[in-house]
This record gives sequence, C-alpha cells and structure tokens, in this order.
Amino acid sequence: MRIALASIFGAALFGFVRAPPASVEHGTLRLHYVQKPIGYERYDIGHDGDALQLSSDFDFTDRGGNVHLNATLRTRADYTPVHFTAKGKSYRFVNVDSDVAVEGTSATVRADGATANVMLPAPFYTVDGYAPFAAQMLMLRYWKQHGQPRVIRTIPGSPGNDVFIESRGREAIRIATKTVRLERFVIDGVVWGRETLWLDDDESLAAAITRAGGLSFEAVREDLESALVAFVQRATFDRLGDLEGITRLTPPLKKGTYAMVGGTIVDGTGRAAIADGVIVVKDGRIADVGPRASVVIPDGVATVPITGKTVIPGLWDMHTHVTQVEWAPVYLGAGVTTVRDMGNEFEFITALRKDINGGRALGPRLLLAGLIDGPGPNAFGVYYASTPDEAKQVVGKYHDAGFEQIKIYSLITPPMVEAISAEAHRLGMTVTGHVPNGMTIDQAAIAGMDQIAHLAIRGEAGSDDVNRIIGVLKEHKTVIDPTQSWNELLGHAAGAPIAAFQPAAPKIPPPLFRLFSNAGTAGIDSATARTRLERGLRIVKALHDAGVPVVAGTDEGIPGHSVHREIELYVEAGFTPMEALQAATIVSARAMKLDGELGTIEKGKRADMVVLNANPLEKIQNVRTVRWTIKDGKVYDAPALWRSVRFQP
Repeated sequence: MRIALASIFGAALFGFVRAPPASVEHGTLRLHYVQKPIGYERYDIGHDGDALQLSSDFDFTDRGGNVHLNATLRTRADYTPVHFTAKGKSYRFVNVDSDVAVEGTSATVRADGATANVMLPAPFYTVDGYAPFAAQMLMLRYWKQHGQPRVIRTIPGSPGNDVFIESRGREAIRIATKTVRLERFVIDGVVWGRETLWLDDDESLAAAITRAGGLSFEAVREDLESALVAFVQRATFDRLGDLEGITRLTPPLKKGTYAMVGGTIVDGTGRAAIADGVIVVKDGRIADVGPRASVVIPDGVATVPITGKTVIPGLWDMHTHVTQVEWAPVYLGAGVTTVRDMGNEFEFITALRKDINGGRALGPRLLLAGLIDGPGPNAFGVYYASTPDEAKQVVGKYHDAGFEQIKIYSLITPPMVEAISAEAHRLGMTVTGHVPNGMTIDQAAIAGMDQIAHLAIRGEAGSDDVNRIIGVLKEHKTVIDPTQSWNELLGHAAGAPIAAFQPAAPKIPPPLFRLFSNAGTAGIDSATARTRLERGLRIVKALHDAGVPVVAGTDEGIPGHSVHREIELYVEAGFTPMEALQAATIVSARAMKLDGELGTIEKGKRADMVVLNANPLEKIQNVRTVRWTIKDGKVYDAPALWRSVRFQP
C-alpha cells in the first residue's frame, strides 16, 4: 500500500489514500531478471520537517546467489539531494559502497575506496547505478520540478557522467479489465545505455526496464506484474527506434561497388599476407582479391586508397548477450561483424535481429542460441525442460523463430541433455551451453552437446586426466568457447586497476568504468590472479594443439574491447597471431557452418572486413586499431560508431 505525501502531491489521486503531511509513501516492486521473478525492492519515503527521506531495501536471489543493497536518500522538498548512501551489491559481481554528503555548493563523496570533496554542478543528482529504482523515481521527480533540464550530472561519478532524461509521452496499460495510464521516460547515463521507466499519475514508479550484469532486468509494481511482457515490448520498440536514429546519424561511408587499393591483406586462410593488395567489392560480396598486379579493377569503379593499412576478415564474438541496442554500433566500431547471442529476452533479440536484417538498423550479424534451463527456484530465464515433451516444445519454439542453436544451462539433467540434443539435431540445429550440474565436460560432449561455453576443465594442462578429456572433445569434434577475457575481468584482484590488462578502459563511458572497476575477486593479489589465468591459458593452448576448435567469445565483458582482449590472450597462451585471429574469424565461421560465406577474405564471400591502421601479425594489439568496418560491403567509420554511444574512439 502506498500513501501519498499530501503536502507534496496535493489531493490524493488514483491508488492513494488521503493522508496528513507527515504520512509515509510505500512502494513494492517485483524484480525480474530476463523476465524471471527473483526478488523485491521495498521502499519508504518519510516526511521529516521540510525534508524527505527515502529508504530502500533491494534484495533478490539469482541462480542461488543472494544480492542485497540498502540505500537511503535524503532530499529537500523539491527533491534536491542532501545525503545519499548505498551499500551492498546491485548484481552478483557489482559491489556498491557510496556516501555523498551535500553541504552548500560542494559535497563530500566517498566511493570506490576514496574520499573527495567535489564542487556541485547544477543541476546534479545522487545515484549509483540502476539500483535502487526508487532513487531513479525521485530523480525523475527532481527533473520535472526543476524545469526538465537537458543534462543532469550524477554523483558519485567522473567528469562526463551526464544523464539525459526524455519524456516519451503517455500511454495506457491494460490489466485485466482495468486500464492504467502512465507516462514513459527514457533515462540515458545512469547505466551505460538507455533505460525505460514509467510513472503513474502520482509520480510513483510503475515499472522499469534496464540492464544488470549483462542481461535485461525489470522492476514492476506488484499490481502491474501481469503486464511485464507488455512493458518489455514497449521498451523494445523504444530502443529500436533509438537504434534507427543512430543508424541515420552514422550512415555508411561507401556501399555498392568499389575497390580498396594498396593495403596489406591478411585474408585469414593462413596464407602469407598480400602486400599492396586490391579488394573489389560488388553488391555486398568480394568480387576479386589479390595483389595489385593481378587484380583488374573494372572501368568506372571508385577506388579507396588504403596504403599503409591492413585488412583482416570481420571479427566474431561467439559468446555474448546483446541485451541493449548500444551494443550494435559498439561491435561494428570494434570490427566485429558477426556475434552469437547466448541467451536473451526472446521478444527483444528477435526484434533486434529483424531490424538489422531488414536494413533499418546497423549492427553485426546476429546468430541466436536459445536458452533452456531446468525448472526450480535457482533456474535461469523462463524456458525450462524437465521431460522429453517439454524439451521438444521449447526446442521447437526456438527453431520456429529461426534460432541456430540451443543453449543448455546448468540445471538441465543428464537425460534432458540427450533429449534436447536429439531434438535439436533432428531439426538441423546444434547445441551449446554450460556443462550442467552433475556432469563433466566430456560427459556433456558424449551426451550430444556440440559446443561448450566457458573452460569447464579442472586440473593442469598435460596431466593424464586433462589429456583424456581433451581426447574425448577431439573425438566428438566439440567446439570450445573459453571466455578467458571474462575470467580475467572478474578474476582480477579487487581494487587493481583494470587498465593494467585492458588499456581501453579509460575510453569507456563512466558508468561502465565504475561498474568494472568495482568488480574483481577479493582476498587475492594480482600475482595470484595472473597465476589462475595462466592455468586456463595453458589448457586453451593444449586444446588448440590437440586440434579441438577454440572460438573467441567474451560473455560480453567490456563492450567491443573484450573481443580484442580475448584475441590477445590467445597469443599470450601461445597461439601465433594468425591462429588467434582465426579463432575470431574462420574457426568461428566453421563452428556455425557459415565458412562458405564468411570468415576469410576470398572471392565470392560476403564482404565482411576490418581495415586496421597497423598489422596485427606484427603485433597482436594492433587488432585494436580499427579505422573502418565493412559489413556486407557497407563501410562504416569506426570512430563515429564509438562516439554514437558515448565511448571515446
């Protein structure tokens, strides 16, 4: 039950009870992760003289792990912050410990293990990530009370941590026989990317759609929970409109028929690089490629000089979750032209794929793996299988929607692995995913899993047991997606600077930088973290040496840049630069049975390529020097793509 603060809102409106000025406003939001209900946020707003005080208890359990955050926010009557505190976690690996005390025109800010006195910009607000949602609700009230300013600076944060708010108008949500009228808002900058929030006529939060820990996160008022999918669909429509706007502002520099002339061509086949090469592109495909002396450029074809640059095949990320539209320009900016989505909201990812395939939005080619877990309170997502009939039903749903793969998750039982794999194979799909609880990686391969996500091999490279497992994987032609950059990011020593291993960290938007800076493993030092990483890299090298296909995947990580880091780590493991590039190109294309179309720069294939400022065969870090990305023959300016979603090029 929510009771309005009559002194602020005036007479009570729908859903509120008339109350004296000293009353309290209550709210309960049901929290969902990828549409699965996982917890609650309960908040109270008290009236203390001329001030307001918000107290929020944010609590959920995701896959057996509890996440709890306590936050308080004291404001003036016009919602100007006075004191903000937040302590706990907002996601499994996101630690929050912030305190902001405002005094006059400055504030004492304690966050990220440091204390500083900062001058307050105008306007400003105190919020630390998407949680608690009630703090974002009060920020919207502040925005409305203060004339809807174009920009709000948030604290804690760093320079450039600007928040933009926009009202997208009013709409009606149908709940059984009742119609609820709400106002929809877009908030950009509290987290990286755009969130959607709805307020009712009393300016209380009705619902919010955001992103946490890589996947979609939803908060819905309990009485509106039956409309969750409708909220998701409305937010998806909004986000696709935003991406279409980005697409209009960053059109391809060139398309159709043209020739790139003078660059070094690393075609990805393993053959020697071609110096002073020519690539002729016609209608999205490679019409010819080779040394300048042997390629005839047709009369009238425009030429693009690329002397001094290196061209490589378009990169792949074989393990991601594209849960927000901002990933689309980021991936192209990083030279990634194809990604495999390894579990997402069905309504969002199918709509995004349709928009990209239809040419309405830019973005990488999307290959989809549909998530299936076993049922229970610790299950992940909303599609489960505990019987063969359930397995057939959910596999069929994904197949009919054009998914290429099934992704098995941790609670699937061994018999269901066999049932899911058999049905997927019958329908022409392949199976990837986690090694389920109670199974080993070799058992999963024998049961029918074609590919395995993460590096689920214990022991040391070279040991009898590891050698036996690798032998089984080779026999079954199992593809491994080891996500070493993700392991490094979460496994580094907490508090150690991420720029030490991810040099692009200073270029990412402030909310992302703070999120990943607060991640890591507590209780270890950097040397221990590196030792653990190196054990995994030795196993990756042993897999590769044995002929087990290794494909580059990031599990998201730092958008775009983690693909580059994954490739670099393979070289650290002992791959040659060419072999590392192939893990992110032709080996991935083979794993998805698309090597006849993609993965190398060869005549007849799709024109998916990356033009680099330097040669990665000479130094693998040069894979980061993306100048242009070419997808289906369309040439995009990489720096413009980065800037379109608030990264520094």
